[in-house]
Amino acid sequence: MNDIDAMLARLRDAPAHPGLAMIDAAVFDELAARAAPPPPLGARAFSVAAVMALAVGIAGAALPGAPANVTPISPFGAPSALAPSTLLETGE
Repeated sequence: MNDIDAMLARLRDAPAHPGLAMIDAAVFDELAARAAPPPPLGARAFSVAAVMALAVGIAGAALPGAPANVTPISPFGAPSALAPSTLLETGE
């Protein structure tokens, strides 16, 4: 534990790196650039999105869906052959 304390004391007493004086301007410039609002979307972007949504909707409604070949599962119907209660039967 004393080694860590000694190392931290040496780090505290060491002079600051000269490159740290130049970092402030770069950090503040980057923060200002990120805080700037993005350019607004125009009417063209919204019209393209609307046309694409309309095309996908029409295509989805026009194409026939494949029939499901799965038997429906009913919670109140006949018990399934793979129900845990039937799998644990010993057959005695």
